[in-house]
Amino acid sequence: WRVFDNLLGNICKYSMTGTRVYLTADLTNDGRVQMTFRNISENPISVSADELTERFVRGDASRHTEGSGLGLAIADSLCKLQGGTLSLTVDGDLFKAVVTFAAAPAPAEIRETLLAM
Repeated sequence: WRVFDNLLGNICKYSMTGTRVYLTADLTNDGRVQMTFRNISENPISVSADELTERFVRGDASRHTEGSGLGLAIADSLCKLQGGTLSLTVDGDLFKAVVTFAAAPAPAEIRETLLAM
């Protein structure tokens, strides 16, 4: 939950007013669950995607609001601790985060229904 809370919290704090946020959930071919979060930032992000998961790094110099710069670092660490990944992409003001975890095994009756679709 904390991973999603950190990502959604950042979206609420730093998205451009009046823009949409896109959330998708997919099951990958290798049986993993992939959640994607995309939004337009209020200001262009001035650091690389790799730097955003470092401790105390903030997306741009104008971010003087609440927050310590730890949210994405914590989310990244929690993903890794649970055998998952957090992948970030930055393109100007477009921010994209992809969280991937192993899917929990579905009960046999649900699995059979899904495979029949």
